[in-house]
Amino acid sequence: MKVLGVTGGIGSGKSTVCRIFKTLGVPVFSSDEVSKAILFSSSVQREVEKMFGGQVLENGVLSKSKLAEYIFAKEDALESLNQLLHPKVSKDFEFWKNQQSNPLVIKEAAILFESGAHKSCDYVLNVHCSEQERIRRVFLRDERSEQEIKSIISRQWSDNERKKYSHFTINNESEKLIPQVLDLYDTLIKIL
Repeated sequence: MKVLGVTGGIGSGKSTVCRIFKTLGVPVFSSDEVSKAILFSSSVQREVEKMFGGQVLENGVLSKSKLAEYIFAKEDALESLNQLLHPKVSKDFEFWKNQQSNPLVIKEAAILFESGAHKSCDYVLNVHCSEQERIRRVFLRDERSEQEIKSIISRQWSDNERKKYSHFTINNESEKLIPQVLDLYDTLIKIL
């Protein structure tokens, strides 16, 4: 079994690319979704509260908005949170992967390189899109301010950094997406 890591900056279209792969029968593990589920589990919420204190809670429960505000105000907080979550996500991925029978699976992660998760991948696909378009998409999708979006982007690797270490790149702005994914799928099937 081969693992294709799919990464790209916020708003680049990773999830859209993964949905196309799913229609081709390729199982997809969404690290970001799993990470959120783990984060809001009761045991991890207690660990986060110990780590950051009550300022990330609302009515005694972990608040997504308060946590985001805290993390983006204190640079080392994001690193601490990642150190807590990434091993748990990696463990879930390994369990999930062992349940799959397809010769190709996908591990989708916005911070695949930053987290070290690329080490569990045989190949990496970078989904590229201009920063201006990514900001526009996230603004419409999440109703975040431009400043919040730029803050998130600044903490992720640049497209040039991701391209440098990726085996493949798909342009999700100026070129048609489906033919690019189909071409990549054909390439991967040939080398499996």
